[in-house]
Amino acid sequence: MESRIIQTRVVNRPGVLNRITQTVLKPGYNIDTLTLQYAGGSADSSAEFSIITLGIQFADQAAAELLMNQLEKQIDVIYVVDITDGLPNDQEREDQSIY
Repeated sequence: MESRIIQTRVVNRPGVLNRITQTVLKPGYNIDTLTLQYAGGSADSSAEFSIITLGIQFADQAAAELLMNQLEKQIDVIYVVDITDGLPNDQEREDQSIY
């Protein structure tokens, strides 16, 4: 088992966190850590976007990629990235321009 850190940027709407966690739990993965951060506007629940960071144990990299693909299909998900080894350079630039 390998622990991966998956980050998603989502539209801040009711029910989005529930849909994200259900997508993770349905195939039987356990969420070790979960962090929600408001982004793109004010620093409270009226912010336009949220960043959800999940710590999850996977059997292998293929399982992590499959889950990431499933998360990307969610309507309110803007992006999904594996940040276990740090943010990719392109993603860092995109995030800085959005904030």
